Amino acid sequence: MSGAVVEAALLKSAAAGALSLAFGGAPLGVLLIARRMSLVGDAMSHAILPGVAIAFLITGPDPVGLTIGALIAAFVVAGASTAMSRLRAVPEDASFAVFYLAALALGVVLIGKVASANFTQALLFGEAGSFDRESLILAASAATATLVSLALFVRGFLGEGADPVFMRASRAPGWALHLLLMMLVALNLVAGFRAFGALMTVGLMMIPAAAARFWARGYAGQAGAAVLISALASLTGILLAAVIQIEPGAVMTLAAATAFAVSALAGPRGSLIQSLPCRPHLEG
Repeated sequence: MSGAVVEAALLKSAAAGALSLAFGGAPLGVLLIARRMSLVGDAMSHAILPGVAIAFLITGPDPVGLTIGALIAAFVVAGASTAMSRLRAVPEDASFAVFYLAALALGVVLIGKVASANFTQALLFGEAGSFDRESLILAASAATATLVSLALFVRGFLGEGADPVFMRASRAPGWALHLLLMMLVALNLVAGFRAFGALMTVGLMMIPAAAARFWARGYAGQAGAAVLISALASLTGILLAAVIQIEPGAVMTLAAATAFAVSALAGPRGSLIQSLPCRPHLEG
């Protein structure tokens, strides 16, 4: 695997980027789970592939060009699926599946024709050495945009997911909130795909969010717990990847999965231990 040895400077850059993605992606993951849209992040991670392939045809392996191509593809799929779901002829999850599967198929065809196996592997599973200054700026910008948007519109995001009929009846801009949410998901995934991989970045968004449900109530508590779990899993994964000399994306995701397993087993809210029946005390 290319760039397997993560040097100290790259380690710091990857850690800084991972922390930015934790603050941006993990709260979005909690929101997606609350709206029963857990698989949307995975779908969006595949939707960026045709944009990357087309950008590769135009600019070659230029990092800025690849990032712009990924953003455009993600935004197009997010906008098209949102528009189709508003027509009510096709369920929202079905319309999203159609667009992301079509984008995935197009991306596979294009990447198979224009890119090498090493490029494809780096795209899907990451390359920590690609976290340069521009990538850090993008990750920090994505986190900032996400946190500001959540501070302003979190009630609308939750309300649109819980009762879209009421939102339409009250003339609230539900479609705009839905589109904004999809754009934020796309932005955070694109911010991390070059360093941690298109398939692995979504794991750092969704797995800590799922684990947070065993530690806190309400959106604010779960978002804070998810950020903490994502940050710890990311840093642990980066350090372990440096020791065993592989790319960190998959190791970070495994660390997050381990945190989920521990949370499901021993967390204070609804964990396996909490659900075990208490044994009555028998006096001799």
